[in-house]
Amino acid sequence: MCYFYILVFGSKMSNLSGRYGIFKLKLLGTIFFGLLTLMPVHAQFYNGSQMPFGKSRVQYGDFLWTYYRFDDFDTYFYLNGKELAIYTARYAKEILPELESLLETRMSDKIEFIVFNSLTDLKQSNIGLVSEQQYNIGGITHIIENKVFIYFDGNYANFEKQIRAGMARALIDQSIYGGSVGRQITNATLMSMPAWFIDGLVSYIAEEWNTEIDNYMREGILSGRYRKFNHLKGEDAIYAGHGIWKYIADKYGKQAIPNIIYLARVSRNVETGFLYVLNISFRNLVKEWYESYRGQYLNSDEGRQKPVTAPVQKKVIKAVVYDRVRLSPDGKYMAWISNQDGQVKVWLHDTRNGKSKVVYRQGHRLDEKNDLSYPLIEFHPNGNTLGLITERKGEIRFYQINLESKRRTWQFIYGFQKIVDMAYSHDGRRFVMSAVRKGQTDIYVYNIAASAAEQITRDVYNDLNPVFINNSRQIVFSSNRPSDTLTEEPKIIKPGFDHKHDLFLYDYAAKSKVLRRITDTPYANEIQPVEYEKGYISYLGDENGIYNRYLAGFDSVITHVDTAAHYRYFTRTYGLTNYARNIVSHTSSPRSAKIAEIIHSGQYRTIYSYDQAPARGIERLAPPLTGYMEQKLLEVSLLKEKEKSAQTQVKPKERRRRFVSVYAGDPELPASDSLIDLDQYRLGREGLKRPGSKSGLSPVDERDNFVIPKQRNYNVEYRINELVSQLDFNFLSTSYQPFSGGGGPIFLTPGLNAFFRIGLSDLLEDYRIVAGVRLDFNLVNNEYVVSIANLKHRLDREIYFHRQSIEQISLYSIVRYRIHELHYILKYPLNPLLSVKGTATMRKDRAVFMSTDQYNLREPDINRYWVSGKGELTYDATRQLGLNLLDGLRYKVFGEYYQRLDGDSKNTNMVVLGFDIRHYLPIHRNFIWANRFATSTSFGKSRLIYYMGGVDTWLAPKFTTDAPIDYSQNYAYQTLATNMRGFYQNVRNGNSFAVINSELRFPVFSYLANRPLRSDFLTNFQLIAFGDLGTAWTGATPYADENALFTRVISRGPLLITIREQREPLVGGLGFGARTRLLGYFLRADYAWGIEDMVINKPVFYISLSLDF
Repeated sequence: MCYFYILVFGSKMSNLSGRYGIFKLKLLGTIFFGLLTLMPVHAQFYNGSQMPFGKSRVQYGDFLWTYYRFDDFDTYFYLNGKELAIYTARYAKEILPELESLLETRMSDKIEFIVFNSLTDLKQSNIGLVSEQQYNIGGITHIIENKVFIYFDGNYANFEKQIRAGMARALIDQSIYGGSVGRQITNATLMSMPAWFIDGLVSYIAEEWNTEIDNYMREGILSGRYRKFNHLKGEDAIYAGHGIWKYIADKYGKQAIPNIIYLARVSRNVETGFLYVLNISFRNLVKEWYESYRGQYLNSDEGRQKPVTAPVQKKVIKAVVYDRVRLSPDGKYMAWISNQDGQVKVWLHDTRNGKSKVVYRQGHRLDEKNDLSYPLIEFHPNGNTLGLITERKGEIRFYQINLESKRRTWQFIYGFQKIVDMAYSHDGRRFVMSAVRKGQTDIYVYNIAASAAEQITRDVYNDLNPVFINNSRQIVFSSNRPSDTLTEEPKIIKPGFDHKHDLFLYDYAAKSKVLRRITDTPYANEIQPVEYEKGYISYLGDENGIYNRYLAGFDSVITHVDTAAHYRYFTRTYGLTNYARNIVSHTSSPRSAKIAEIIHSGQYRTIYSYDQAPARGIERLAPPLTGYMEQKLLEVSLLKEKEKSAQTQVKPKERRRRFVSVYAGDPELPASDSLIDLDQYRLGREGLKRPGSKSGLSPVDERDNFVIPKQRNYNVEYRINELVSQLDFNFLSTSYQPFSGGGGPIFLTPGLNAFFRIGLSDLLEDYRIVAGVRLDFNLVNNEYVVSIANLKHRLDREIYFHRQSIEQISLYSIVRYRIHELHYILKYPLNPLLSVKGTATMRKDRAVFMSTDQYNLREPDINRYWVSGKGELTYDATRQLGLNLLDGLRYKVFGEYYQRLDGDSKNTNMVVLGFDIRHYLPIHRNFIWANRFATSTSFGKSRLIYYMGGVDTWLAPKFTTDAPIDYSQNYAYQTLATNMRGFYQNVRNGNSFAVINSELRFPVFSYLANRPLRSDFLTNFQLIAFGDLGTAWTGATPYADENALFTRVISRGPLLITIREQREPLVGGLGFGARTRLLGYFLRADYAWGIEDMVINKPVFYISLSLDF
């Protein structure tokens, strides 16, 4: 407990008695609620605008983790994920030499794969969660670990892509930031790599050039969007970066890639790496890359069609992903899904009047991986019911929505980890689905009434997009299976399946074990079959390099006749469209003779609907090949000729000495390298062979050499995942300060100090330990914190201990205060954006008088005990657009109660209520308009005084005494109400306050520059224009007579003169400022004019260290 001596001014001064001839008034105070975040230390609401916000992860179930320990990998999995874990290890072992050869580096430590059965399960985990914002960003190093988090979406091509991307990221991070903690701290502080550099390279390594990437690039180049290279974000940055790295590899060779990474790391500058390796400036490289692709795509749209009808949507929003368009059997309704950053809506469109409405909502806008696989929708054959499958609260649910009564019925679908696609039977009693069970995607027919599934396929191949045709007697689906015979292959023998999908027909009525192959295109995909009319199906294919609609007609001929006629069935396929951009979804309604489709053009997905022409009279097209597809077919043809030539010419092996490439992390070769038989020498990781190459081990040998180790249980083991070493201006646990009488500046910061923190967590980041210390340079005013958090379940629990030492010096005494706090914190997320939190606190304060003289020597130590409770409701739907740049809405409502326990002060209590809401609106790209409204009040037998004026973390605060203080309010504590720029502290005061802040934040160089910026200072440089409006008051309202602002007391000798004066409670400020990051710290400079009583005051200049609100 802190005690302060204050002087009481006025005529009663002569009557004061005491040891020093002054009136000694002990003001009881407490510093309450220094909370530590789940990882970073943070400030509470009462530290001005630096209120903690943050999102949450919601756990709906418990996962029992086990793992396999291989030589180079550990694969962690849980129930029904065993097969995926084994597949991961097999595939990773196969591609590791290739990746190490490409990047010329060795993996210095094991890679740990954490395998999730679905993206929904991954989103329940605490991996990568930072729940609350940290305002001092300097000196923070996140320890880079070889952890790779992957999930299965039903398609092994995507699963392999994630494995390659994760391993590539681990190798690249190791190359750039280093393996040791010391190198990581140094490089993380001094290096800032642009997103396209890392993400684009990872994409290049993880995924070969394909139809999707080619269409992204074509649209980006032709629209001119990729010309402004530095402005690209998200997928555009990834694909443009992929294109640049491919251009470099094609023109300069793949060996240039590791050299660029190395020189970029050594020079800590991206452009330097390109300049020294390629002998060309990055600006010219980007120009050459752009012109090269522009030349390829310039005339690529000639002769291709575009839809001639108007879009179905009244407004097409580029940030929204539209998918799964469906038509009702009678053609009255059309449905589709929109997904905006995770906020899903199912739209119902009435084709008769053109009106659209939302019939289902799910999810929230989040700045994380977007799950586009759910929900699945399909019209019931009766035309008045919409079937919908989705994942909610960790479970698969099947809804049927009556379109007339709006009534919903739903049921669980058990026994599957994920459902990839579905389609009703013709009678509506069943639906066929592609579903995942134990890492395999197979076809099932689900009986709705019985809640039972009949399995059709039982193998490891991708079986996708099933649909009933021919009155539900047959099922057509897309698959990457090499054979047309159904076999049971429950185990994956060898990784690396063919990623190309063909269409197959299954005779459901006859339960035949032999499939009928509809398409056979080794270098193209056929997906999403739908029934066009009897005897015909329509599907999407990228045979020409663009996903177009095709038509397949079934026919037969008599092969021979014995006792019966025998037929040979065949399929004729024709092109229906010749579009310049991909079709991503399509549907057909044979009964109403209508079709609908979604075309993906750049950043837009547009829905179109047409009348369906009869199959026999429709125009049959042959879409011309794109440049990418022509080049691919040429490469395949040359490769076949080369293989054929190699088989006819067998050259004898020639032993000779040659150079050996040595990579980072390799042991030194012995001096007697001539004794090594280079033809027989094998590297420790199976050599550097590419998967699928003819050299190396045979498939049989690989299976024999791959030994599945013993399955182990996962035990919690802690490791360092964050280090903080920074110059700091904040307390570790910011608290209300004891009321000091209002005679000088309020320091909510301890001044310059050294701050150290270490964060530990387990592999899955469910358990976290944080320890921190703030050392004052006089080694007296120090702080210590320890936090232990358990985030494994939905209800997060945390125990937090805080010890603080503060030395206060008055005219006659030096008092040191020892503050000990123990907090127990519970947090329950209602959803990822909304959470409630409660905190119970016990606190002991001890005041020790230093023995500066005989009077202080006799002064006893004073102990005080407090208990308190706090409740918070926090909503945070913001997304990060850049440092200090946000988009979205956040708010917090909170209440606090304090009760003193000891002595005669058991009835001493205080209540604080508050509200803070903030909205961030992008005006254009990352040019942001930020607004905030905050208010708070205190009441009870003791109260909190708010001093309005200044900014947070003001390095040289100044205080004005012009605003009178009402001492009858029995103030026990004090804090600041900010921002109110243009004034010193205490331009207004009271037990209540309200403030409005509005700012325009313009990141000058990152907004205008068309190339990567070398300087972190320039990258984060922002110009600010702002306005503030607010007041603090006593009484019911700012204009009530009880407001102390209207009363001024003047002391003249024995006289006390009270004056009532009319003043405007509201004050405002206008000004401008600059922001940037310097040596890792965010530096703010503001210059503002205050407006008080309709008078513009002289400007005030502020320097502070922290992010804005």
